[in-house]
Amino acid sequence: MALSPDTSSAARPALAEPPLCQPPQPPRRRPRVPLPEGSCDTHVHIVGPAARYPLDARRNYTPLACSLAQYRQAMSRCGIARAVLVQPSFYGTDNRALLDALREGGTGFRGVVVMPADTSDDDIAAMDKLGVRGLRLNLVNPQMVSLDDAVALCARVATRGWHLQLQMRADEAGAARLARIAGCTELPLVVDHFGRPPSLQPPPALLGLLASGRAYVKLSAPYRLTATLGADLRPLVRACAQANPERLLWASDWPHTELFDTPAPHDADLVDLLALWLPDAALRHQVCVGNPARLYGYPA
Repeated sequence: MALSPDTSSAARPALAEPPLCQPPQPPRRRPRVPLPEGSCDTHVHIVGPAARYPLDARRNYTPLACSLAQYRQAMSRCGIARAVLVQPSFYGTDNRALLDALREGGTGFRGVVVMPADTSDDDIAAMDKLGVRGLRLNLVNPQMVSLDDAVALCARVATRGWHLQLQMRADEAGAARLARIAGCTELPLVVDHFGRPPSLQPPPALLGLLASGRAYVKLSAPYRLTATLGADLRPLVRACAQANPERLLWASDWPHTELFDTPAPHDADLVDLLALWLPDAALRHQVCVGNPARLYGYPA
């Protein structure tokens, strides 16, 4: 029996003109409150030249080229030591840009891929060797892999210490789907961008999975939830931290895609926002260093 109707966008027509994203801001200053030494940014997209890495025709937006070299400038300015490269929807299941960036980046980088169902065991082993540590299932942008295929892939990588990363909306329907997914795989779940709840109230289902240790939540992309960059997200962050501080991660979401009319935020401002959310230095260290080290297999 299928987990749910197949909502893959493989058969959907391409948009005529997907909107163009704003570029990332060049690094302008260092954060007022430095990140802990060894901090990991757990959600970054690398966008290569379109001639070499064609964009998927099913995408719902068009990014500008944003290289690993550009991101490393932000890393240096913000005090980021490690980073996780996440496969974006605009590349579909073509992970070449991400894998090439892992080759270029070296041991400080990890990856999360979107794999087609027919990926070979040899290809999975090669990705693991490069630093891939997770599968992504995107339920917000055009979905490139069905739920059933994603669950089947989870079983194939279960012995490798990988996880399943989800972009979803934590409304009533999304919470129900999240619960079904949690029941179909034993892999750790990692939920992007606070779960993108419909309001600034903590989603009970997500907090329950967080409290049980079943799921991690990324404190990332506050501009997707609120127009004030994120100062008003303090109650949501506090609820997540009270539920389970060992399952929180921080991410910049560089280069901040899907901003079309609003300029991208400055990365130092996002780091300073973290200090506002988590004023306790020990908790910031846990979220930025200890938790990602455990999940992504970095030295502690």
